Amino acid sequence: MLMMREGRKSYWGWARSLTTIIGKTVSKQAIFNRMNQTWVATVKMLVGEVLRQQIGKQIKHHLFSGFKNVWLQDSTTLHLPEVLFEKFRGNIIEGKKNSVAKLNIIVHALNGLCPLMEWNCFAVTEQYLSSKIISIAKAGDLVIRDLGYFVLGVFKKMSETNIFFLSRWRYGVIVYNAKTGGKINLLRLLRGKEWIDLNVICGREEQLKLRLVAIKLPSSQASERRRKARQDRHRNANHSKEYYTLLGYVVFITNVSDEVWDYRQVAQAYRVRWNIEILFKSWKSGLHIPDMIPEARTNTERVESILYLLLLYIAWFQTTVYGPLRWYIHHCGKYLSIIKLAKWIIDNTMRWLIGKITLGMKKEILYYCCYDTRCRTNADKRLDQFYTRLA
Repeated sequence: MLMMREGRKSYWGWARSLTTIIGKTVSKQAIFNRMNQTWVATVKMLVGEVLRQQIGKQIKHHLFSGFKNVWLQDSTTLHLPEVLFEKFRGNIIEGKKNSVAKLNIIVHALNGLCPLMEWNCFAVTEQYLSSKIISIAKAGDLVIRDLGYFVLGVFKKMSETNIFFLSRWRYGVIVYNAKTGGKINLLRLLRGKEWIDLNVICGREEQLKLRLVAIKLPSSQASERRRKARQDRHRNANHSKEYYTLLGYVVFITNVSDEVWDYRQVAQAYRVRWNIEILFKSWKSGLHIPDMIPEARTNTERVESILYLLLLYIAWFQTTVYGPLRWYIHHCGKYLSIIKLAKWIIDNTMRWLIGKITLGMKKEILYYCCYDTRCRTNADKRLDQFYTRLA
């Protein structure tokens, strides 16, 4: 934590930081000698222990009061020195091997606890990681994920074990009328409607009974989605006219009944997934995580250990800082900027290490770490405007 605050990532900086904490001089050679697979395994075990202790802690919110826990799953990437290419394979551009680590994370949507954080190579897809949620979520829990983790087989397993889920619908996945069994032409069904909410059977083979909710987006938001789709130069992204038309709607699938949520509440519940996007942004820019990765020519254990130490830092930040302060700020009628909070914490590391969160510190964070009051709306407020339109 001291190294992150002071921007140190060398063995010399590591030794200086340890000397500050323990009151005894530590040499950079002593740090170097510790950089081996035993050290990496130790840090991995520490991460696992921290995550195990987090499982079972709960918090309630009126929209999610009917669920035991609410989990989000997502991933982000981090570029590493080329020497780690064999362990964290990325892409190869013009003969240059790029090492890229992918962080797969499952986080509690309301209190920030992270029962799963793991590094994989870039080649490991979100669809492959989709089943990881089965080891975390239990009967009565709710899982909210984006399209990357859309796997009908995993949804089926979740339904069979009484796990609830909410996801966006993947274009091209066949849906059938739950009553007649006929194939649904979604575009034709949506024509002239602001929203639809109906029971469907999803997938030709899986035949999964679900609820499909589609809501028309404001024209400005629909235009922005289409603009981004046209800029997608992936070789498989030759989108059809139907695809572009459907971008004017946000389409969800869920096994949560309409007795629990109406169609508006489905959209409101999905908005919490935005929290994990903000978290990723704060870790990279607010905590300057990419800057902490050292250049390595031979000692890959050093970089590996830093990756897992960063996970320990993130777990601490989530449970000790962000979780408690998020709701405190919300109850004060303001929006907490997690990026500003991350930067404030880095600048005030020792205050957190030597004491509890005091009222004075809370007031300071309320003053310095909230979004400014101005005409340009922040991401939270933009989402509020859309969901207010549904009310």
